[in-house]
Amino acid sequence: MTSSTPAPQQRPPLVTLLLALIPLAIAVGGFLFLRTNQPEPLIAEELVDPQKNLLPVKGPEYEDIVKSWELKNPAAPSRGFVGSAACRECHTEIYDKYQATGKAKSFGSSLDPAVAASFTQGERWYGVEHQDGTTFHCEALFDNASEPIYNQRVPVQFAIGSGSKGKSYAFLHDGSLFLSPLSWSTEGNHWELTPGFRPESGNRFERRVTARCLSCHVGQVNAASKQFDRFGDPPFIEASIGCERCHGPGEQHIALRQKDKAATNDPIVNPKHLDTERREAVCNQCHLSGAEEVLRHGRTDFDFRPGMTLSEIRTTYLDPSPSYSDGTPRSPSQVEQMRASRCYRLSEGKLGCITCHDAHGSPAPTERDAFYRAKCQTCHADKGCVLSEDQRLAKNDSCVACHMPTIDGVAQPHISRTSHSISRTPEAIPPRGGRRQLELFVDGGALPAVDLQRARGILGSRTAESQRDEELAARAITLLEPIAAANPGDAAAALAIARCYQVLGRPLDAVPLWREVLSHDAENEVALLAMAQTFHRFGQYKRSLEFLDAFLELNDWPADAQGLRAQLREQVEDFDGALAAARLALERDPTQITAYQWLENASQRAGLAEDAAKYRVVRERILKRLPPPEESPKEE
Repeated sequence: MTSSTPAPQQRPPLVTLLLALIPLAIAVGGFLFLRTNQPEPLIAEELVDPQKNLLPVKGPEYEDIVKSWELKNPAAPSRGFVGSAACRECHTEIYDKYQATGKAKSFGSSLDPAVAASFTQGERWYGVEHQDGTTFHCEALFDNASEPIYNQRVPVQFAIGSGSKGKSYAFLHDGSLFLSPLSWSTEGNHWELTPGFRPESGNRFERRVTARCLSCHVGQVNAASKQFDRFGDPPFIEASIGCERCHGPGEQHIALRQKDKAATNDPIVNPKHLDTERREAVCNQCHLSGAEEVLRHGRTDFDFRPGMTLSEIRTTYLDPSPSYSDGTPRSPSQVEQMRASRCYRLSEGKLGCITCHDAHGSPAPTERDAFYRAKCQTCHADKGCVLSEDQRLAKNDSCVACHMPTIDGVAQPHISRTSHSISRTPEAIPPRGGRRQLELFVDGGALPAVDLQRARGILGSRTAESQRDEELAARAITLLEPIAAANPGDAAAALAIARCYQVLGRPLDAVPLWREVLSHDAENEVALLAMAQTFHRFGQYKRSLEFLDAFLELNDWPADAQGLRAQLREQVEDFDGALAAARLALERDPTQITAYQWLENASQRAGLAEDAAKYRVVRERILKRLPPPEESPKEE
C-alpha cells in the first residue's frame, strides 16, 4: 500500500449486519427454491433419506448465524419422588386432612356414582350400564326397527375430577388413555355429554386424554413415550395430586431428616417462603387456564417443580375478550380475575392464592363464611363493612357473598363459578376486556427473543390450520424455519412448519420435516400418521403401509387409521388383512359410512352377497338418521 492509498473506512454496524445476513438469505432462498420446484415422484426415496439435513449448511458464516437461533436445552427436572404415603409418617395430621381436598381426589379408579343413565342427545341414545363389576358407557342409534342400528359399549376404568362439580371418565387401551363422551354433573345430579364433545364431529370414544390434562389430574404417570401420552404397566404411579406436586420430590428431604432432624439446608420447598411469582406458580401450574399454551423447547408437561416459574415450562397466552370467536361467553380463570383485582394490585403481589386458601384442607360448608371472613379481616379489620348488621346477617355475614359472588352462566370446565375479581361494591361487574388480541403471560422476567418467536410461530401454525389461512401459514414458516434449522431435535417446531405446508397445499415440503422428527423420535405418532397419509395420497401404498403399521403398533384405536389400513391392504392385495382392518374400523366407530361401503363392495367381489346386503342395509339406515359427517377443506 502506498502513502497515497486512502485509509479504509469503518462500515456502519447496520451495513455490517446486512452483509453478514446475505449468506443465510442465499442459503434459505436456494433451499426453498429447490423444495418448491422438486418433482413429485421424488417422494419415493429422495425425501426420506435419513442422511438428508433439514436445511443445507453453507459454510462457516452460515453456521455462525444459525447459532444465533439455537435454543438452550433446559436442565433435567429434579427426580426422587417417593409418593405422598411416605410423607404421612411425620406429617400425619396434615396428610389425613389433605385427603378430604379436591386435589387428593383429582383422579382415580372409583366410578361412583353407580347410577345408570339413559338419555338421548339429537339422534343418538347414551347410557351407563353396570355389569359384573364393570361399568360400560354406551352410544346407540335407533330407528323404527326393533333392533338398534348399532350399540357401542366401552368399559371405562378411571374417573377424572374431584367431583365437586362433576367427573369425566376414561378408559385405557393398549397403554393410551381415551375420554368417554359421558360425564357426571354433581351440581345437576345427572349424566350429560362431556364438555367439548360434539356427536356430529365424529370423535365419539376416540378423544385422546393429553399429557396436559394428566399433568393437573394425576400425581405421577409411568410414561412410555417422549410425549407422555402412552403408559407402562401400571400406567400411574400415584393417581391423584399429592404432596410432592407443591413441595417437590421428597427423597432427599426424607434422607436428610432421618440423618439430622435439625438440619437447615432442607431441599424440600415450602411455597410460602418463595417470592411472589414462584409462590403463585405452584398454583398457576394447574389453575391458570391459558387460551393458548406452547411448551418451551425441551420441556414436557410434567417438568414443573416448585421453585420454578411457569414461564420456564410453557409460554402461556391469555385471552382478554369477553367471548369466544363463535360468540359464546367466556370467563377468565380465577388467576386472571385475581390479578385484575384492586386487592392484588395494591398488595404488590403479597395477596395470593394461599392468602385465602388452605392448601392442605377446605373448611366445612357450615364454616366457610366465617373462615373466609376471617381471611378478609386480616387486611380490612380497621375498616368494617358499611352495610347494617341486619343486611350482613341476611347473607350470613359473608364477605364472599357480596365481593366474590357467583358468576351466572359459567359452565366452562376448570373455571371457578366464584368471582375472584374481588369487586369493591356488590353492584360492581368484574372487569372484562373487549379485545381479541392474545396477551402473553410472563412471570419471572422476559422470555428470550428466540423462545418468543418459536412460540408465536407454533401458535400461528395452529391458527393457520384451524382457519385454513395460507397467509398466516406462510408467516409462521418464516418465523420457524431458522429455529428448526438450528435445533434439529425440536419436534414441535418441525411439526408446526409441516402443518403450515399442508395448509399451503405443499405436502411434499412437509415430508423432510416429518422424517427429521422421526430421526429423533421413531415413535412420534403425528409424524408417522402424516407420512402414511402423504405416501397414500401419491399412490405409494407399500411405503404408506409401513408408516401406518408403525403408527398402529403404537395406537390402534383410531377408526380412521384402521379404515386407511383396509384401503392399503387391498391395494397390496392382502384382502384378508383389508377385511379385518375394515371390521375393526367399524368396531371403533360404527358410524363410519365409508367402511360400510368398502365392506359391501369387498363382499360383493368375494361373492358374499348376504354379507354385502347386510352392510348396505346398515349403511342406509344410518344415513337416514344421521347427516353426512363434516368434511374438512380439501387441499388444492
